[in-house]
Amino acid sequence: MIKHVITNIGMLWLILLTFLVTNVNAQDSGKLKEGKVSYITGENIYVRFASTAQIENGDTLFIQNEDGLIPALVIDHQSSISCLCSILGQHKFKVDDIVFGRMSNTTGEAVQPQQELPEKDVNEEVLIAQEPTKEPSVTQDIQGRLSLSSYSNISDEADNIHRFRYTLSAKASHLSGSKISAETYVSFTHKLNQWDVVQENLNNALKVYSLALKYDISESATVWAGRKINPRIANVGAIDGLQFEYKFKNIFAGIVGGSRPDYQDYGHNFDLFEYGAYVGQSKKTSNGFVQSSLAFFEQRNTGNVDRRFVYMQHTNSAIKNLTWFSSLELDLYKLENDKPTNTVSLTSLYFSARYRFSKRLSVFGSYDNRKNVIYYETFRNYADEILQQASRQGIRARINYRPVNGFIVGASAGTRFRNEDPRPTKTLNSFATWTKVPALNASLSITANLMQTSYLDGQVYGARLSKDLVSGKLYTMLHYRWVDFQYVNTLTNLQQHIGELDLSWQFNKKLYLSANYEATFQDQQLFNRLYLNMRIKF
Repeated sequence: MIKHVITNIGMLWLILLTFLVTNVNAQDSGKLKEGKVSYITGENIYVRFASTAQIENGDTLFIQNEDGLIPALVIDHQSSISCLCSILGQHKFKVDDIVFGRMSNTTGEAVQPQQELPEKDVNEEVLIAQEPTKEPSVTQDIQGRLSLSSYSNISDEADNIHRFRYTLSAKASHLSGSKISAETYVSFTHKLNQWDVVQENLNNALKVYSLALKYDISESATVWAGRKINPRIANVGAIDGLQFEYKFKNIFAGIVGGSRPDYQDYGHNFDLFEYGAYVGQSKKTSNGFVQSSLAFFEQRNTGNVDRRFVYMQHTNSAIKNLTWFSSLELDLYKLENDKPTNTVSLTSLYFSARYRFSKRLSVFGSYDNRKNVIYYETFRNYADEILQQASRQGIRARINYRPVNGFIVGASAGTRFRNEDPRPTKTLNSFATWTKVPALNASLSITANLMQTSYLDGQVYGARLSKDLVSGKLYTMLHYRWVDFQYVNTLTNLQQHIGELDLSWQFNKKLYLSANYEATFQDQQLFNRLYLNMRIKF
């Protein structure tokens, strides 16, 4: 299901900075092994590799952007071809996203795999970045992916809906050996027999999430022109304009100027002018890396100040087995009785920490007082949407434990109370995974999710069985969930049985095919969802 949601932006910013950070020791990166996110359940991520040889429990998995490798997952348990992982930081994963693992006990020159460009929703770029892991090169390198998808909602109770989505994501480095590089991520989505919506406004279908050119002024200085999310200041979102950055050893600083995408159709809107600057430090350590950044921005709307704020973030894995992340926003401007006032108010705060006691036991905790995340384009069923909303904000804690090899259990709990809520939101989630069921040679996971929100009491129980039918080529998954939502202010309730079948075929290194069917039964009604996807790399 596609949800066009309005980004609650109304911002513009001022400039000024100062900062201080600590130097730490560097380490080698080692060889890389490429894996793919195969399944997401609650706060756990499943990643499949051709083989998990030379990858161990407790290792860190990384995502990659133009600035290098970024820690994103920690392996809680592994089998011969897959890993069960916990999330680090704030990156939001989707099925088929590409991750990398560093292989242990290797010698010789590090091999850089070909990077696949995962599809990301707008503002899903990571909030952290790291120094490049290889020496600068002026060799032309063009990589990309074309994806063709169809989403069908079929039922006897409503009109059938068929959506078609075509996406192109590509990066071209040092075109013809020059200092010019480019990147783009564009999608075009339309519904069957609703072409008039596209003709009325092309931006209803066409979404340009990234379209930018980069020029390397020197090894230290770069400038971007076009629409781009800057990973140093990803909280700002996409910027239509110019972005300049200068690096000196472990320090980076930049200035940006341009406009924000229109909040209704994500097209250009030059009335939403913004400008700002940032400074920070990023350094690898013997245990991981440390990065800090500070940004000041002013955003305007038709010439008037809309928002001024300062944004700070810090990521730290310098202490062995401990990784923590923090971010905050301070607003510096507001209108009181239609008069501008320069005040300081805390508008966003987030902190998370993960500690691994051993390869069998790890704990995680977070405090989230950020604004709600807005997805401009996303695909979720109703149960998943409720679970996601209930898990946002407030205080959360999680524990994962592997009592024996091949078996892992975990639980998480959270609570949130806002003044406008008639009662607090509480969640309790647990799972148990058997990574190699005898005879079947498959993975079995059982989950339970209990929640209390301001308007419902809910419970969702599920079981998932996954198996490689042909190792590294053909993968299948069966998933069943039972949903029970009881609404507190009405006499109605909602019960659903959700069944899901997934087949994916890695035809070769360039071609990937997948089919996903989901059936939802409720009140003697049947709702069907069918997702077909073909992805071609070049």
